[in-house]
Amino acid sequence: MPVTRVIVADSSRARFFNLTSRIEPMLELDGLTHAEGRMRGQDEVSDRQGGIAGGHGEGDHTFEAPTDLKHHEAEVFARQIADRLEQGRVNHEFDKLVLVAPPAFLGVLRQALNNHLQNLVEHSLDKNLVVADEAAIRDHIL
Repeated sequence: MPVTRVIVADSSRARFFNLTSRIEPMLELDGLTHAEGRMRGQDEVSDRQGGIAGGHGEGDHTFEAPTDLKHHEAEVFARQIADRLEQGRVNHEFDKLVLVAPPAFLGVLRQALNNHLQNLVEHSLDKNLVVADEAAIRDHIL
């Protein structure tokens, strides 16, 4: 019986499910969390050493924009998810993939998948359902 691995994620949490039938509930496997993905902009830059903008010297480039750091953390977490999926692919744990994530993170996650995993993606949904229950997730993907 073919198994579809359903990944429901955002930039700080990922849930993995197995879907084996359109009528049976999905089995929630395990998950991943990435606390750095929850940081607010101020938290991301508050402990960093700064400089004086517009001062003498080479210009204003001592701060990294908070959105750049947030995007970097999203990329780090997406790679962790992709690594977990690759392990499952190699171990023949699933035949197809369904990705569910908010639009910005869905794009980052897609980019983190290698060609083998990308070929297994049957469907993707740009919604944040990471805190939804299994039945609500099923309603959106089936």
